[in-house]
Amino acid sequence: MTENQLVAEIQAEITMSCALPYALPEPEVRRIIKRAREYFYVNYQYAVEQRFLVIPREIFQNPAFKKDRMIQLPDCFVSVYDLREMAQGGFLGNPDRDFADSKLLGAEIFLSPFQGDNLVYRTAMYSYFDLARAFLLETVAFKWNFNTKRISVLGRDSFKDLAARVMTKIPEESLYDDELFVRYCLAKAKINLGRTLQIFNYNLPGGVTINFEGIKADGKEEMELIMTQIDSESTPDWFIQWN
Repeated sequence: MTENQLVAEIQAEITMSCALPYALPEPEVRRIIKRAREYFYVNYQYAVEQRFLVIPREIFQNPAFKKDRMIQLPDCFVSVYDLREMAQGGFLGNPDRDFADSKLLGAEIFLSPFQGDNLVYRTAMYSYFDLARAFLLETVAFKWNFNTKRISVLGRDSFKDLAARVMTKIPEESLYDDELFVRYCLAKAKINLGRTLQIFNYNLPGGVTINFEGIKADGKEEMELIMTQIDSESTPDWFIQWN
C-alpha cells in the first residue's frame, strides 16, 4: 500500500465513505502517518529487520573518523546492539570456516582409530577458551545515538574488520500493509478529528449536533487496544542475572 492509498483509506473511514460532510485536511493525515511511522519503527518489532553490517578496518585510518571517532550510518538504521571483530579463519586456527563438531564425530566413528582423542582434545580446548574469555577482547565498546545515526567507538582501533548487528527499517509500503499500523493511524485520526470539531463547535446542516466526544472516545478506546497488543507482542525473551 502506498501513502496515497493509506490517506484515502483513512479519509474513507472518517467520512464513512463520504456519508459525512467532514474530514481531516490531507496535510494533517500525512502528518499523522509520519508520526505513527516513526513511533512504530522504534516500538514495533515487525517494523524492523535484523541485518549484519560489515565495517572495514580501513575506516580507523580515515581522517574523518580520527576527528571524533564516530561512524555515520544512513537514516534507515534504527539500532546497533553489538559490535565485534570478525574472525579470520576457523575456531581452532583451522583455515576451514566449516570446521565443526560434526566433523570430529565423523572422524571418530568412520575414520581410522589412530586419529583418536579429538573429542577429548576439543573438550579441553573449550574449557580453556571458557577460562580465557576474561583475557580475550572480541567486542568493541561503542555508543549508539538514534537521533544522529552515529556509532561512537569508545574502544581500541581494531586491526580486523568489524561486524555490527543492527536493526533497519522495513520499506514504508510494507509497513502501510500492516493491519496494526493502519488501525493506529485511524485511531489517531479520529482523536484529532474529535478535537478539531470540539474547538470549532462545528454542526451539520439543519442544526444537527456532532457528538465529537463519541468520536474521540472511539479513537482512544481503539488506541488502548493497539498499545496493549504492541506491548504484549514486544515482551523480552532474555534477562541478565548478576551473581
